[in-house]
Amino acid sequence: MINLDNKLKLRAYFDVLKNNRKAQITILAFFIISAFILFSGREASNLSSDISGLKNIPELPDFKLPPQKKQNIKDPYVSMNSGVLIDANSFYPLWQKNAHLEVPIASTTKIISAIVIIENYDLGEEITISQKAATQIGSEVFLKPQEKISTKSLLKALLIQSGNDAAYALAEKIGVDNFVTKMNEKAKTLEMNDSSFKDPAGLDDDGKSSAIDLAKASAYAMKLPQFTEIVKTPEDVVYSVDGRNKHSLDNSNRLVKGDSPYFLPYALGIKTGFTPLAGHCLVSYGRQNNHDLISVVLSTTETQAESSAKESRKLLEWGFNSFNWN
Repeated sequence: MINLDNKLKLRAYFDVLKNNRKAQITILAFFIISAFILFSGREASNLSSDISGLKNIPELPDFKLPPQKKQNIKDPYVSMNSGVLIDANSFYPLWQKNAHLEVPIASTTKIISAIVIIENYDLGEEITISQKAATQIGSEVFLKPQEKISTKSLLKALLIQSGNDAAYALAEKIGVDNFVTKMNEKAKTLEMNDSSFKDPAGLDDDGKSSAIDLAKASAYAMKLPQFTEIVKTPEDVVYSVDGRNKHSLDNSNRLVKGDSPYFLPYALGIKTGFTPLAGHCLVSYGRQNNHDLISVVLSTTETQAESSAKESRKLLEWGFNSFNWN
């Protein structure tokens, strides 16, 4: 499997080659000379056995060239400690700052939690809320002890309102420790090499990740229909199985809320996060003219609640306005 960071570098090389005639000629000459030496020193019959193993070399998911920055475009001024803007189609970084810095990421952790749930749970199954889950601190949807609610409703509570009570209720179904193990196993398969998760909600600041890792997780998650359906939802209502308990969900991501000054009509999610140590964080996703961008903003230097939405909108708008796509 090709490491995603190497894919980013490879696409950067493609970018250079496309615009560097001298490099193109040099590489072409290299291949011609190499081919001449190879064929002059070996029989073609022997060569066929030598290259038969090439069929096992993994391929890139696509060969689309990265977008080209327009002339005279300056990098945006962004008020954050680390972040990245990725072209989701080519995985080419359009902008980055401390992209591999391992930091607390608060509730953006729930992106990985949601992936584990979607891939391992029956979303129609009922879950009984425990006392411990119902009394989790921080953002909550006010689940009640012994309330029975569907897994899909809890997934909505997790991603829309960022319910910590929902996160623990979901994790307890298979055991919190086992759930966190699955989170870290999934992160490993996604080549999230800067990440180590400690809990399903992101409350434990000893859990760390990076901007580039969250971009990897988001690119994967946005290919899951159950995930994309939920994270773009501005608000919703879910009920307990018996219909007695109503839970109103209000999306904490200002980019997808029509009444917010930071609303972007092309924003499709994804997830906010905040703890005093992690600061204000937002992983966002935008789509315009069949081009997709992933923005990761971690720990804004401004401390207002809307700071992550402000910087994320700035990055997405700059990305869509500053590049030409092939």
